[in-house]
Amino acid sequence: MRLHNTSNGDKSKPSVDNAIIEYLSKKSISDQTEKLALARISNKMELSREQVELSINRLSAKNLIRKVYLQGRVDFELTPRGKSAIEVLAKAETARVTRQLQEAIHQERKAKLRLNAVNKMKSIEAEWQNYQMPDINLIDKIKQEATTFLGATKEIGDKQPLCHKDLHNYDQKFSQYKAQIENLTEQNSNLTRTANNYSKIKNCLLSISADIERIQKTIKKYGHMPEATAQVTQLKNYLGTLNSIQSRLENFDKDQLAQLEEIKTHLEDNFRLLEILKRPTHEFTPIKTEGLEEKTSLYLDPEGPVKYAAKNSRYPIEEKCGKCGTTRRLTPVDIG
Repeated sequence: MRLHNTSNGDKSKPSVDNAIIEYLSKKSISDQTEKLALARISNKMELSREQVELSINRLSAKNLIRKVYLQGRVDFELTPRGKSAIEVLAKAETARVTRQLQEAIHQERKAKLRLNAVNKMKSIEAEWQNYQMPDINLIDKIKQEATTFLGATKEIGDKQPLCHKDLHNYDQKFSQYKAQIENLTEQNSNLTRTANNYSKIKNCLLSISADIERIQKTIKKYGHMPEATAQVTQLKNYLGTLNSIQSRLENFDKDQLAQLEEIKTHLEDNFRLLEILKRPTHEFTPIKTEGLEEKTSLYLDPEGPVKYAAKNSRYPIEEKCGKCGTTRRLTPVDIG
């Protein structure tokens, strides 16, 4: 059963009718006269006498309350219909509180999702803040340094000691040569890392463009929400940071980056060459072997000793280089 709001048009407050019927559901009001009973209700509920009288008349007309004369006193109480009405009001109030709770939970979840989204954008911005952008003014110097280095490597490759040509002092020459190659290998790695920093710029541009789009979508998603104003301001600051870094990345000349990419490829090939030059030119093959008798267990007998069988194996004890004829003896190693 529906009761109408009569509280001066203020829909945010319970209606006077609802308030009175709820009050009478808890206790009946009686006094010596109707006027005194109405005054008692007015005083208890802090309502004007006119509000109470009009409401009592409306509720009485709807058969929700009744006036009872008992032992010389006037008593206002709920009718059975009024008691049913108060149950409806109670259910409505329960439903209202439930809706408020559900809405609060929903808003909390939305706030948590929004916070997670903003924190994710914050981590993206932090990653770009920590990005070490290579110096655009060093590109020509790096190209020249790499070109000179690759030429020097080719020259030292032509000077590789060969065991079949340097028969008497090959080991000494190769030891000195290997030290030079190891030094060049370290230089090669340093130049490769430097060139790689520039070759990453193309992919960095693609990545930062995608991240900028993600932040823009997040701003668009939450921009209309008053409760997200501070977070949207944060997102706009993150966007400004990424736009600035993107602008600096776009300043790199594409042709120069392509040249550095090509140089990086040459350096990778050069590294493989240096690894080859670092190895001696000897090609040893076994020329003498020796046999060794080993015992291998056949089976385990819990009632008796372990049974063994003899096994012969051979290992090289002397090798010879097929290029220069150098021989060397090998010492067997017992790994048992």
